Parts: sequence; structure tokens; C-alpha cells
Amino acid sequence: MEDSEMVKQVLVHHRMSSFEEIVRKYSGMVFSKALGIVKSEELAKEISQQTFIKAYTHLSSWNGKGALGPWIMTIAMRLALNYLDKARRRRTQALERDFPDNPYSDEHEEKLLQMETAINALPEQDRLLIHLHYYKGIKTSDIADQLNLSQSNVLVRLHRIREHLKQTIKAQSHDRS
Repeated sequence: MEDSEMVKQVLVHHRMSSFEEIVRKYSGMVFSKALGIVKSEELAKEISQQTFIKAYTHLSSWNGKGALGPWIMTIAMRLALNYLDKARRRRTQALERDFPDNPYSDEHEEKLLQMETAINALPEQDRLLIHLHYYKGIKTSDIADQLNLSQSNVLVRLHRIREHLKQTIKAQSHDRS
């Protein structure tokens, strides 16, 4: 049965068996994507479950024009990256609690805030590249495989993003002077 037909069966006829078929069809890919990002089987399983819960609750927002698989994979990727962001924030907060008397902390925190602001202003695909490479430490070849890009394209884009971030932060610093 086609994806669009299964979605119709779920939305119009409330047939859970059709959604179970969607889960069977995409669960392996969702788990692999989550595992590739979070590097933990337990977390990947949890993210997979959350992905399908979110897909089910937002199924009516799928427009049917694109393929269902990439839509579900985008949900999985965003959930996994959100998990990593939350984990990073928790680690940062723990470090700040452990080292409150650092004389460089205000200056360092301001630089981090500038960087975070500049990164958040990037287009989603650029933020994803930065996150995967610099926050997760994933090799450019692996990023290329995950995002269906060539490794040279990933390298060039990372270089351009870094240059853009340098210019943005330099402009922010100059504006504050």
C-alpha cells in the first residue's frame, strides 16, 4: 500500500493497522538516523518512539506532496538534535555551577552567547552541519553520508559557514565598541 493511502486510512478511517504499517516500514531507518546522531541505542530507541508519536499526532500536517519517509526522518533528526542541545545545556550549567569563581567566565560566556546567537541565525541546514561536526564531533565523511552530500560539499559549506560566523561576530563586537 502506498504511503499516501496508509495516511488516508489512518486519518479518515482511523485504522491503526495502517499506522502500524508505517511504523514497520520506517522504524529501521528512524532508529539508524537517531543512533547515528545520539550514539546510544537506548536513546535512539526512545527517540524512535517519540518520532512516531509525533508523526501520528501531526500526521494531518503532512501535505502528501513529498514522500512520507523524509518527513518522518526530519522529525527523528530534529528530536535527536534537540536531545543533544538539551544535554549540552545541562553540561554547561553543571560546569558553571562547579566553577563559579572563574574570572574569565563573564567574558567567555559573552563570547559563547555571541557564537550561539550567530549560529541560531544561520539557515537550518547550516546549523545542522555546525551541530553535527562541531558539537557532536562527527567526521565530515559521515555527515556527507547522513545528509546525502559529497564530502567536498560538506567541507566547503563548513568553511563558508565559519567565515560567515567570524564576520558576524566581528561585526557584533565592532558594534559594541
